[in-house]
Amino acid sequence: MSVPATSANLGPGFDCMGIALQMYNDIELETGVPFEILIEGEAAHLLPTDRSNAVIVAIDRLLDEIGATRVPRDWRVRMVNRIPVGSGLGSSASAIVGGLVLGNALAQAFQPECAISTADVLRIATDMEGHPDNVTPALLGGATLSCPDDIGTHTFAVPIPSHLHFVVAVPYFALYTEESRKVVPTSFPRSAAVFNAAQSARLILALTTGNLSLLRGGFGDKLHEPYREPLIPGYADVKRLALHAGALAVTLSGAGPSMLAWCDEEHKAWEVADQMTLAWREHGIACEAHVFQPVASPTVVREVALG
Repeated sequence: MSVPATSANLGPGFDCMGIALQMYNDIELETGVPFEILIEGEAAHLLPTDRSNAVIVAIDRLLDEIGATRVPRDWRVRMVNRIPVGSGLGSSASAIVGGLVLGNALAQAFQPECAISTADVLRIATDMEGHPDNVTPALLGGATLSCPDDIGTHTFAVPIPSHLHFVVAVPYFALYTEESRKVVPTSFPRSAAVFNAAQSARLILALTTGNLSLLRGGFGDKLHEPYREPLIPGYADVKRLALHAGALAVTLSGAGPSMLAWCDEEHKAWEVADQMTLAWREHGIACEAHVFQPVASPTVVREVALG
């Protein structure tokens, strides 16, 4: 199976909006063999290879919660990681969603009466992650809006114009969510709340109508990005050069440090990618930039190899 990277918040959609992007962690699980975890790629030397691994924790969590007592607990799990850890691209969400989807597939294979719905998988994923903005697009694909109210949390798919391209600029330093969350205050001025409400409506209007030019000129956020900016050397210059090169808007990807430039043409996106990379290099920071479109398909298990 392949689980996509995600970019959360999308500017003003703090903790409630996100989008799946064309960067994947691959996970393969085989039953009927001794327990083993094999990891390649990003952070392979840092991630645990026992049951404390986040993917395994998620599989065990789901099987325990649904009471799947006949499902074997010894597996060989191979992971090929491409999503950088601590980059603001949802690496933890990819592990949680991947593990939960695999766990549910195991239940369907060995104890089908215990298997649960996608909505229930999402509920567990949100509980594990603590907020829905990354896990929802990682599971469902596309761009998503999660709306909590007095009844519960409602999930909506947000349409994405076909000509929208994202530049994801990933600097070579980590900024872990726990650290980045500490600098965000727990209360805000009324003006900031009003600003973000208007910007969120502006974003939804631009995406639903396809008129991406609505994002030009001041689109942004005042609830989290201003507080996280000091943690990201070169932030202002990277944003300035991206906008000068033709980006419609620039937002933080999740908690950062990766930055997301919104572009309405692919050739323009590559120019923006070059400028963002150069801007970070001017600050002595290596950077890798990608041009992506959103992933529309949900995360599913292609096949479980039963031993």
